[in-house]
Amino acid sequence: MTDTTTVDPELREHVVQTICDLLPRVLKREVPSASESTTLMDDLGMSSTTGLELVLELEDRLEREISVEDLGRDNFETVGTLAEYVAGNLLPEE
Repeated sequence: MTDTTTVDPELREHVVQTICDLLPRVLKREVPSASESTTLMDDLGMSSTTGLELVLELEDRLEREISVEDLGRDNFETVGTLAEYVAGNLLPEE
């Protein structure tokens, strides 16, 4: 089975930047060097609760709903893996 969905690189980059912008707000502390390769759980100590809060904040900031049906712990590995998931799972605008 081949994956027919390709993630728009510009959208993915926008999501990476948005996640980095939101991290200090969600974690309630400075996150000075967050980047695409920052690990959310290991580097930042993110919990499943703060992960969910981040997804909700992303929806609000992007003004789009994110399909969370297939969202799993491995999608929260790094800023980049989360951005990849989000960019590929935005629900169509109404």
